[in-house]
Amino acid sequence: MPASFPLILRRTQRLWPLLLLLASPLAAQIRLPVLSPADQARHRYWEATGDSLRRVLATQRADTARLRTLQHMIDVAPAQAESHMQDRDYEEVIALTGRLHRPERRAYRLLLHGNQLLKRKAVGPALDSLTAAIAVFDRLHRPVPDLLASIRFFFVAAGRLEARQAYYEGHLATYGQRGDTASMAVCYHGLAGYYNARGDHNRAIGYYLQAAEGYRYFDWNTSYNELATAGQLYAEWGNLAQALHYLRQSLAGQGGPRGQLPSSIAYRNWTMADVQLQLHQNSAALRAIDVGLAAAARDTAGFESAASTKAFGLVLKSAALLALGRPREAGPLLRTAEHLNDSLQLPLLSGLGYFQLDATWARYYTALGDEARAETHWLAAYRTARLSHATSLQLAYLRELTRFYQQRRRPAVAATYALAALALTDTLRASEGALHVTHYETERADQAQQQRIAALRLTQVQDAARARRQRLLLGATLAGLALLAGLGFVLWRGNRRQQQANAQLQAQRDQTAQALQHLQTTQAQLIQAEKMASLGELTAGIAHEIQNPLNFVNNFSEVSAELMLELEEAQAAGDGAEVSALANDVRQNLTKITEHGQRAAGIVKGMLEHSRASTGERQPTNLNALCDEYLRLAYHGLRAKDKSFNTELQTDFAPNLPLVEGVGADLGRVLLNLFNNAFYAVRQRQQAGEPGYQPQVGVRTVLLNQQVQIQVSDNGTGMSPDVQAKVFQPFFTTKPTGEGTGLGLSLSHDIIAQGHGGMLTVESQSGQGTIFCISLPA
Repeated sequence: MPASFPLILRRTQRLWPLLLLLASPLAAQIRLPVLSPADQARHRYWEATGDSLRRVLATQRADTARLRTLQHMIDVAPAQAESHMQDRDYEEVIALTGRLHRPERRAYRLLLHGNQLLKRKAVGPALDSLTAAIAVFDRLHRPVPDLLASIRFFFVAAGRLEARQAYYEGHLATYGQRGDTASMAVCYHGLAGYYNARGDHNRAIGYYLQAAEGYRYFDWNTSYNELATAGQLYAEWGNLAQALHYLRQSLAGQGGPRGQLPSSIAYRNWTMADVQLQLHQNSAALRAIDVGLAAAARDTAGFESAASTKAFGLVLKSAALLALGRPREAGPLLRTAEHLNDSLQLPLLSGLGYFQLDATWARYYTALGDEARAETHWLAAYRTARLSHATSLQLAYLRELTRFYQQRRRPAVAATYALAALALTDTLRASEGALHVTHYETERADQAQQQRIAALRLTQVQDAARARRQRLLLGATLAGLALLAGLGFVLWRGNRRQQQANAQLQAQRDQTAQALQHLQTTQAQLIQAEKMASLGELTAGIAHEIQNPLNFVNNFSEVSAELMLELEEAQAAGDGAEVSALANDVRQNLTKITEHGQRAAGIVKGMLEHSRASTGERQPTNLNALCDEYLRLAYHGLRAKDKSFNTELQTDFAPNLPLVEGVGADLGRVLLNLFNNAFYAVRQRQQAGEPGYQPQVGVRTVLLNQQVQIQVSDNGTGMSPDVQAKVFQPFFTTKPTGEGTGLGLSLSHDIIAQGHGGMLTVESQSGQGTIFCISLPA
């Protein structure tokens, strides 16, 4: 063996990961992971489309449901002047978060302000507002990856490239500590774009591949787009094999709903076409461009987004036609793209890549032999790249200008651009190594090799451990047999004790069951007592209501009997006029008797309907009539027991109140309980002898936010905060022993909340009065 062989071996050992990487693409393959249920749910959330969410929103009425859907729509909507979100959507979110006391309200206000500034082309202030909104979301630990990704364009438009790099690097560390993989993927993407613009292919490709791995756990579409971008950069770097490798993966990728977006199909095909043009596969490139244009024509995005995509594709197709020697076909396409660019003022760099309109015009005029116009467009292309800090494009255009002036025998000018290209090449450190493979992929290949070595070592250790275990097993078996006898005795004794404990437990369980049965019986008796008390109060009210028409019937009957005697005397005397007058009076009395009898019958009929056993079936119910009827019944019932009691009744019924689906008997029971409580409260305050006190009980109905509200108010004794907190608990009462069971408000709350899907709330001030509010869906 030569003496220098160990030195050679040590030096070549550093290249093993690269050799493995080139031998097989598996080390750099982005494989589809086995997704957990949580990852699958994350994909469904982030791959939802704005149109599908708006259809869901149209069916929702509840505040919490609408807020959840609107937040979802904002999460998947990039911050831009043209998206499926509208100002009124943000305003509704702001109103809902304020009404529901949600902490995200400030973030959405900043987001709305930023989008409004974008519409006015105020990019710098808009960027400040959007980053402030992200800061609020970060404090709340709420990931917003789409918003975080969208601001990268605004850093470029505002000329803050260095700020973009610092922003994403700083946030990457924060998200890494939290384990927020989605936001980390966005930061990798933002850093990749920064280093791409700087011409640092090594770092740019590495970050794009890390972003692709992160995105695959929540967004297939963007993950495959990242692979396409990595392939494009490999092509610019000169490694066309790696470029095709990643581009084929991106084109073969099948994801969720966003994996087949027309704009994504266009982007991947056009990126492949760009590489094919560099490989002089011009016909294949033209076919890929046409596939992308067909996909772009199906894009349902807003006008600006669809038009910019079309302009990009037309420029790329013109480049392919020029490469095929068909400049006459390229001219109309370039003029269309020029017209779109004049209307939209398209940036050099967008999500589709570089918009190289001037460079393509230069090639077009070169093909036609118009050297003056070609020179003008080459200089314009270089000037735009330099102003946009697109370092890689600057280098490409410097080389094109050098070649252009050399072919036209202008060596002095050509030398100027050649020297500028050499200087820029030195600053880029383009010669990263002959293999042109990123450090990230090298590290991955090295990690794979180390994992295989570790697996072999682990196998050896496991074999040795298995042998030791077999030797120990024999000794352990013998020791176990010795312990088995002692263990059997311990188990026997423990079993005896367990049987005794079980017997005690059975006795305690029987006692508990008896106590529970007794408690259930007592509770049923209390509930029945509460129902009977309500029935008694209702009966008293009905009796008082019927008493008035019966008094009229009795009075008019007595008067009619006297009139009949007078009529007989007049008839005997032959006084026809008097007979006729007395007969007319009798008829009037009979009419009044009939009217008051029908009134009493109506009262009985109405109460029979309310007192009929409830079947639980809901029917349209007139709440105004129900409230008025039970207010009078409760008042007359109390007056029947205490003639000295008197109070002012106030009613305020909303006109045109819609009928509410409900069980009338159950709602009446709730209203009767609330009215009785109100009368009890004002009666207690009246009996306290407060000077100048005038008892008042009122009922008000109102339609508010698709909710029908019934407010029962009084100016009685009121309740303290402690009493309000327990007022709906079963068996809680403030009345003296024997006057209340403590079940009235508890049962009322169950009837409203569980039986009708509404709410029963209370507002009260001690010594001032109480308001009970029933809210029912309209």
